[in-house]
Amino acid sequence: MLRKILAVAFLGCSLLLAAPKKPQLPAKYKQWLQQDVVYTITDEEKKVFLTLPDDASREQFIQSFWEIRNPSPGSTPNRYKEEHYARIQYANEHFGRQSNTPGWMTDMGRTWILFGKPTSQHAFVGYGQIYPLELWFYENSDQLPSFPGFFNVLFFIPEDIGEYRFYHPFLDGPMKLVRGSQFNTNQDVYNFLKPLGGDVARSAFSLVPSEPVDTQNFQPDMSSDMLVARIQNLSNDPFNVQRIRALRSLHEKVSSYFLLAQDKPLEINSIVLADPTGRYWLDYGVLVDDAKLGKLDSSTGQLQLSVAYRLTTESGELIAEDAEDRAYPALSQNGGEKKFQPFAVTNRIPIEPGAYKFTVDITNRDAGRTYKGEQKIVVGAGSQVTLAGPLLANAIDKVARPDALAPFQYFGVQFHPALERTFHPQEPLRLLFELQQPSGSARDYQVEYVVAHLHNRDSRRTISEDVPASEFHNGSLLKSKTIPLTGLATGDYRLILNLRVSGSNEVVSSANLPMRIEEEAPDLPLYVLTESRNFARPGVAAYMRGLEAMAQKNDSAASEYLKQALEQNPANTFAGQYLVLLYFNLRQFAPIVDLYKKMGTAPFKSSAVTLAQVSVSFSQSGDAVRARDVLVEAMRQFPDDPVLNAAASSLQRMPRSSTAR
Repeated sequence: MLRKILAVAFLGCSLLLAAPKKPQLPAKYKQWLQQDVVYTITDEEKKVFLTLPDDASREQFIQSFWEIRNPSPGSTPNRYKEEHYARIQYANEHFGRQSNTPGWMTDMGRTWILFGKPTSQHAFVGYGQIYPLELWFYENSDQLPSFPGFFNVLFFIPEDIGEYRFYHPFLDGPMKLVRGSQFNTNQDVYNFLKPLGGDVARSAFSLVPSEPVDTQNFQPDMSSDMLVARIQNLSNDPFNVQRIRALRSLHEKVSSYFLLAQDKPLEINSIVLADPTGRYWLDYGVLVDDAKLGKLDSSTGQLQLSVAYRLTTESGELIAEDAEDRAYPALSQNGGEKKFQPFAVTNRIPIEPGAYKFTVDITNRDAGRTYKGEQKIVVGAGSQVTLAGPLLANAIDKVARPDALAPFQYFGVQFHPALERTFHPQEPLRLLFELQQPSGSARDYQVEYVVAHLHNRDSRRTISEDVPASEFHNGSLLKSKTIPLTGLATGDYRLILNLRVSGSNEVVSSANLPMRIEEEAPDLPLYVLTESRNFARPGVAAYMRGLEAMAQKNDSAASEYLKQALEQNPANTFAGQYLVLLYFNLRQFAPIVDLYKKMGTAPFKSSAVTLAQVSVSFSQSGDAVRARDVLVEAMRQFPDDPVLNAAASSLQRMPRSSTAR
């Protein structure tokens, strides 16, 4: 499994080494732990914080706590921290008035601190037939894997006593929301609430808008109780714990290095192309053109680099990341003088259709500086024809043994990307790009290639080429082109590609890149990050594609990839957890039951939430005995887990008849 795909071991984190003696916690830090971050700190972090020996280490821990959650690491102010304290202040000012309870301690306060302002709020007060209710609607904008895309939270004051608290559809039941002799069944409650609007009637039965309400038996939904339990213990949600572990590990790997002012961003050259099976791969190269990017050992000629990539959604939600420390040959002998030799590091990662933000960092630890490059990546055909690339290469080689994981190698041909985009006038410019047209489209095109000097209008070259529809295969065409540069003056140029529909002057897609022609064009050594070989291991590429498909809201593709990842590597418990979660959110209980029967407990045993979902799936499939068996085993491993307790309470209220095991 990748070292950094939403799951990183806690080992080696210096701030998380537990001391044997538990010191007395000063009041300042007790408030921070038991009030300020009580809903957001994980049990792992809390346990470590309580064992720190002195105030200096506590301050260091607190600084690290906020920094790893900083959406822009190293930036000031920290938007996450500021938003968190603003939510606490709002909760204290607006909640808890019914019982003189500090706002942050109420269920409403907890929800506001965790999720912020709801997309909508509806209060139902002053009705003689129902107790005070308030319905909050949220969009899962943070893309929390354990939560559906949209969900409601319903609060009520039972018996008009005390404070607003969470409503549990299954455990509380709709009859707890109303008063009066006219209510004898759940259906009576549904019929009364339905005209009130605000979706309060269906929320009395299910808190997930996409889930159907049982309008035959009017039985509340058990999975909504588990959703409330996850809210109550969000900090220890397994996917949140995995994310925090990954962020902490990466943070401590670069330990307080900040992105400082730099002369220029990192130069990233990337291209996304489909392989013969139709699956996409992102190839990228990063130019290392200055020794200050790493630590240079002049005696060995090696430059020590720390290179990390990070793939997120457009909004910045983490999908995958990895980092590699390695030394590279960086000095060349020129007579009696050693000179820095620029080079490139390259990588290939699987990628699914969608829109992404891709970031590469190179950290010089001795100097405490991090250099950054960032690109927006769009994968897959759109509503119009697109041009992926081009990749500029200064050389190509036929490969005796093709390697499906080698960056910039396609169909047995290795392209050497010209990361500096500098070319010798006696050598041709080689291009590689891909055309993709919408499904069902079959049109002829014309590609215009222009190499134009920025200052000398006479020094330019224009070539046009027809591209008939017959050359496309399944809507895609991978195309290479060689453009001679002989006769062009040295200097700065622009390479322009214009794509037109045949017979039209309108440009439907284009690309525009800077380049240079010089008498001394560099020949950069290329080094491949060893991390790319991880994708050859069973299930790793499928797992990453599953995460990407989930991030792009393609649940169908995600479930297929995660199923494949789990079959290829049953030890990948994260694939098992995500797969069960996908099925569960879609209310596809039968596949969860089949998966558990086929693979047993092993792929799911590390997550209380997943085991609860398996138990509920057996129950929903009519096998209450097996549901209880799974739950009993899970509660031995995770005693007092709130999600398991919610599932257990729900099962206790269900009839004990079941199908045969």
